[in-house]
Amino acid sequence: MPEEIPGPLERLAEVPGPRDPHGVRHALVVVLALAACAVPAGATPLPAVGAPSHGYN
Repeated sequence: MPEEIPGPLERLAEVPGPRDPHGVRHALVVVLALAACAVPAGATPLPAVGAPSHGYN
């Protein structure tokens, strides 16, 4: 039986987290997944990825 290919979330979960654990509120995999969804939706400047939608058109 062939080995299963990992999905995008499994791949993103493999990225090492460079952040200091103090003050971290969201898992790195969640932040990366949201950014990966925001860019194809049109949020190209980095601040637009994490900004409320009313701030960027």
